[in-house]
Amino acid sequence: MSLEIIAQLAILALVVASGPLVIALLAARRGNL
Repeated sequence: MSLEIIAQLAILALVVASGPLVIALLAARRGNL
C-alpha cells in the first residue's frame, strides 16, 4: 500500500468517526440549553 492510500483511508476514518461525535456534541448543547 502506498502512503497516499493510507493517508486517504486515515482521513476517511477520521471523517466517519467525527460524524457521530459532532452530532452528539450538538445534541448535548441542545440538551443543556
